[in-house]
Order: sequence, then C-alpha cells, then structure tokens
Amino acid sequence: MVNGGAGGIGLAVVMKLAGIGYQPIILDVNEAACRETVAQLAETGVKGEYHTFDLTRKDDVQNAMRDILAKYGGIAALVNLAGGTLYAHPIQEFPLDEWQRVIDVNLKATFLCCQAAIPTMKAQRKGAIVNTTSNFALTGDATRTAYAASKAAVVSFTKSLAVELAPFNVRANCIGPGRTATARVMQNFTPERWAGLTDIPMGRAAEPEEIAEGVAFLVSDDSAFMTGQSLHVNGGMVRT
Repeated sequence: MVNGGAGGIGLAVVMKLAGIGYQPIILDVNEAACRETVAQLAETGVKGEYHTFDLTRKDDVQNAMRDILAKYGGIAALVNLAGGTLYAHPIQEFPLDEWQRVIDVNLKATFLCCQAAIPTMKAQRKGAIVNTTSNFALTGDATRTAYAASKAAVVSFTKSLAVELAPFNVRANCIGPGRTATARVMQNFTPERWAGLTDIPMGRAAEPEEIAEGVAFLVSDDSAFMTGQSLHVNGGMVRT
C-alpha cells in the first residue's frame, strides 16, 4: 500500500515495488492521477488498484483498509508518502487553519494509515512501514515551520512505533528525500534557477527513482534487522 502513490516520488515508488514483485495498492486523493498510474502499471503487465479519499479522515481510511483486507487478506508493506509543504509564511503571519492543514496531511494521515494497517501486521507477525520525513526535519527552514515540525514529528512517531512493533516482527523506518526533480517541485523554479542551485553537495537534485530505491530497500528483507531509522537520500544536503 502506497499513499500519495499517484505522482512524483509516489509514482516512482509504485513502479519500483511492482517491478520487484509487490501488488501495488494506491491511496490518493487525485483520481485522475491514480488512473494514469494504473495505466502505466498495466503497460508493464502489472494490475494496479487505487482508492481515492481524504487521508486525513479516519472513517475513510478505515473503510478503505477494510475493503483492501477483505480482498487480499494481508499487507506486506505500507508506504506513507502523502504530504507536502502546502503553505509557507513568516511565523507571525501563519494562519492557524493553514498550519493545521500542513500538520494533518503530513502527520495525521501517516498516523491514521499506520493505525489502520498495524492490527493486521501484528496478527501476521510480519510487515514493513515506511514513513516520510525530510531534510527540513533536521535543519528547519524559514517560513516552513509547520512542515519542518510535522516532518520532525514523523521521525519521533516512527521511532516510537518501531519499539512498540518490534516484538511482532513489524518494522518502521523513515525515508528522507531531499530536493527531488518532480513536476510539483520543478514548477516553482525557472530552468535557469534550477540549473544554478548550489546547496546540494552532489550537484543536482534526486530523481524520483532514486528515492524509490531507498523505499524498496526499507520494505525488503535486505533491511530485515533495521527499524526506527531514517534513511536520508538527499545528495549530502544533511549528514547524520
């Protein structure tokens, strides 16, 4: 299951996981993008499935999980990618409703999807959860206080989840993308400004497929003894 799986990094993750044998189920609010992703999967011979709803609504998340479990019976992995900066303001000008929306899409949605999936993972005594943090969780960023706070909270949430679930052989880790060349990110830059960025030591932004490789590692048995960790794929933007 990949939430936020219908575009950008999410699309790359869905395609990567399908390529290594997973049956991808996409959870996303954008139905048109979901249909497009399923069509791309079909071109590779994989039958995808999607559910569209608001990931911040508990009833919607629980209903989707019930339908998925009725059909498949279990969950191998849950990847929580949905989220984003959404708004950026100086702190004294940050409207409370916008602040809350950022917290909800980044933290509340992750919590609700984990809460819905974990009973099944505990019962089957196997599963991998990958939540999404950010380099800003470590560095902060002026005007993105809500986003940085939400992503730092995801790290602590994941660490606590890892300890709670370890006795059940269920793992929880974070993927930490840095700047990534998705359409949503690149629309904020002119070609000249994009080419002139110098804050990434490796000299370029990540491709979505490079983030997907990190996610694939975290859900696979290659990381079977790894839980409560954050894997930063950011070309050296942050070093921990």
